[in-house]
Amino acid sequence: MGTLKKFRTYFLIFIAAFIVIGLLTKLAMRENFKDVLDNEIKCESPVISIGENRATYSHGYIKGTVTNNTGKHLPLKYLQIDLYDKDGMYLGTEYKELKYFNVDETISFDINYTYSNVGKAVLDITDEMSKKERYNFFKGIDDNQLKIALPIAGLLVFYTILP
Repeated sequence: MGTLKKFRTYFLIFIAAFIVIGLLTKLAMRENFKDVLDNEIKCESPVISIGENRATYSHGYIKGTVTNNTGKHLPLKYLQIDLYDKDGMYLGTEYKELKYFNVDETISFDINYTYSNVGKAVLDITDEMSKKERYNFFKGIDDNQLKIALPIAGLLVFYTILP
């Protein structure tokens, strides 16, 4: 009977520690988020409003609402969010599907993204999802050159790190 009580005690201590560590981690990470103040909304109808746009170095989120003030039913639209860094370089695009968007309906959105150094968000309503080309550091270099250059660069890094 004593073993069962010890097990129950240790189990309750484990659960309490798990909850406390989770809460402390959430509180510690909350301070890392900074507001992204440079937001641009391209369309006037439907109305897009941003409630919160916060980012850390490696990820972030945008919360807000979209209101259909066009006076007609929209069967399928997409909320497009183009993300740029502080220097204006394109990072990527996130989409939120607005399906069966009725007249005077308000849809809230919460979009998470995993791009680094986000400094600006451009929001728009589109009819289809499209792919924009991201900035490619190796643009203009063919695959054969990369197959040779990358292993050599790796060896040079190890040579400079190791004594």
